[in-house]
Amino acid sequence: MLCTSNKNKLAISFIALLLVGLLASTLIAYLHVKNRIEVAIQTEIQLKANFIVKELTHWTQGVVEQVNSFALYLEDHDLDLEQHHNFDEFLKWHPYKNGMQYLGYVDDSTGKYSISEWQVPQRYDARKRDWYKAGKQANKAVFGQPYISIESDKQAWLAVTSPIKSQGKFIGLASAHVTFDYMLSVLRNIDMDMAGNAFLVDLQGSIVFSAQQDVDNIWPQQAKSLFPLGQSAGILPITGTTSHTFYVSEPIKGLTSHIVFAIPNQSIANQTYQGTLTLLAKFLVIFIVVTIALYFSNRHILAPLFDYLELDSVTSLPSKKHFKQQVEQHFLMPKKKGRLLIINMENFNRITASYPAAYVSLLQNIIKERVQAQLPGPSLLGNFSESRYIAYYQVNGDANNELLDALSSALAEKYEIAGGEIYCNFRIGASDYPEHGQNIETLIDNAFSALASVSRQNCNNYSVFTAQINQEFSDAQQIHNAMKKGLSSSEFTMVYQPQVNVSTGKLFAVESLVRWHSYSLNRMVSPAEFIPIAESNGLMVSLGDNIIRQVFRQISKWNKQGVEVPLVSINISPQQLLANNFYDNLLVNIKYFEISPVQIELEITETCLLVNPKETIALLYKLSQQGFSIAIDDFGTGYSSLEYLNSMPLHKLKIDRTFIVDLDKKEKSAVLVKTIIAMANNLGLSVLAEGVESQEEADTLLALGCDKIQGYLYSKPLIAKNLEAYVAEKV
Repeated sequence: MLCTSNKNKLAISFIALLLVGLLASTLIAYLHVKNRIEVAIQTEIQLKANFIVKELTHWTQGVVEQVNSFALYLEDHDLDLEQHHNFDEFLKWHPYKNGMQYLGYVDDSTGKYSISEWQVPQRYDARKRDWYKAGKQANKAVFGQPYISIESDKQAWLAVTSPIKSQGKFIGLASAHVTFDYMLSVLRNIDMDMAGNAFLVDLQGSIVFSAQQDVDNIWPQQAKSLFPLGQSAGILPITGTTSHTFYVSEPIKGLTSHIVFAIPNQSIANQTYQGTLTLLAKFLVIFIVVTIALYFSNRHILAPLFDYLELDSVTSLPSKKHFKQQVEQHFLMPKKKGRLLIINMENFNRITASYPAAYVSLLQNIIKERVQAQLPGPSLLGNFSESRYIAYYQVNGDANNELLDALSSALAEKYEIAGGEIYCNFRIGASDYPEHGQNIETLIDNAFSALASVSRQNCNNYSVFTAQINQEFSDAQQIHNAMKKGLSSSEFTMVYQPQVNVSTGKLFAVESLVRWHSYSLNRMVSPAEFIPIAESNGLMVSLGDNIIRQVFRQISKWNKQGVEVPLVSINISPQQLLANNFYDNLLVNIKYFEISPVQIELEITETCLLVNPKETIALLYKLSQQGFSIAIDDFGTGYSSLEYLNSMPLHKLKIDRTFIVDLDKKEKSAVLVKTIIAMANNLGLSVLAEGVESQEEADTLLALGCDKIQGYLYSKPLIAKNLEAYVAEKV
């Protein structure tokens, strides 16, 4: 018995499969390619035909424009049409072109026909000619229908006419003439490599001057019958056997005729067969070359191919799919604990935009080496994506976070590349086997949940999965879904908290605050819950627009009722402030609700300046110039530069409640508050303390120089109706 090695068996099997595939593919290709090539040829005919129509239309328009210019010339020079004029002056500036001949004009009242280059026969009255009647009836510059010359040669001509008017009244007709043969030569001289014939038919499908065009033998009666049905541009749907395929153009402007392109079916068939055979031949050559190459060089082709499928091309680490397979097969075993890590480079996009690809590849390999240096054995490191690595290592005993601390420190150190230094930001999410998942997919999902929770923690840049994390994400998703419903069903309402001058006891402003009772959640949802979710899920702009419209509507109502609310403050988030058209939409709402910008104070936080300080400051100046007041909310809790504070068009600083709590008992808080008040006074800004809840806090603030206060000591947030009663007492 003939013995064949496994390698040869594999090669023979592979070649056999290729041959079977070749035969099947050849059959399928033959069935499909033929039809596609026919369609492609027809499309090519249409494109060429459209070009020819465009060129012929351009020619007709040129002839019509020249005759029209002659008519205007006669009108402008107020010539006596009864006299025979010398046409040399006009032809000097407008010489014959486009095959035009016999420039002239006819006096409609006398029948006098003045024409260049032709002696008008006696008793010849142009007014009785069909071309004259058609031109007069058209009352504009047009091509007429073909006609036969009265000369002995009986040549076919086309008349081009344009009316001559005096004070708006028709007095004659300017004309020129083009031989029908010349027009046919224009049609045939446009070299578009069109096989077959091109000829003119009228709107009823009859050949124009069939004797001159000599195509009666190929134009079937069935084709003519299609035109009264309103045949549009395209291939004529002729049934039965014909020798040609006919493509009909749109009517040519000025000629009221179609061009018909008659392409011999044999020509189309030859191109189809040639294209099909050429494609199949190339197909066969490719299969033969690939088969031979794979058979003789499988070690050089297949091995790198397998590596490409299993390993990352930059780091040579296992790909995501291969990593999963390896972990499932070799690591996830009973009684063998382990930990899976998702390592994410946060600033990868900025780095790729700043450095060449070679530097980025080098950086990725250095990161790989640092991670591998921290992983204990046995372990496996893989490439999850360009900016993410995935690792798994076995744990002896209970898992702890010492490795995560060491890995975070190692990755945070500088990377020296090409004489420069690069710093990278990383987040790490971890999940433990078998506690957090019995299979690789669950472990990866939970590690990503831990990774997403890192941004909400302040101390570490890593997080280990807990059941609470998923619960938090689930709750956040429920609130997000409920918010979308709430925004469309008017569940969000507004309350207003008074701001009082303690020196006078008078109300000088109110702050608008949003409240939400969710019908789908069946409870009141605190702003502390839904505002962060709105900011992280793209709903903050929609919510902010909803708040602005509600507040403006209420102010408009108060204005009409005569309720005097001096100033209404609205909180504006950074996302909303820098959203497209925020400024324009704000002014549109001001106009719509018929209120004044001086009634509105816009509260922003210091974090607005961290996103785009120059754009933010420029926008605030535009708002201030319109009359809006600008206040900084929660002052002292952010990280804005005093330089920005000095350059902003501010009117008020609001001292955050964290400085106000037990102010009468905390000396350091009192010093900070006194400093803020002094700074604001020197900058010409008013100061408001928010969150004041005790008389002692109010007295201390007054002693420090702050007499504008907001807080439960004076009033909780009120609905509009209750605020109206409050205003009646305090304003």
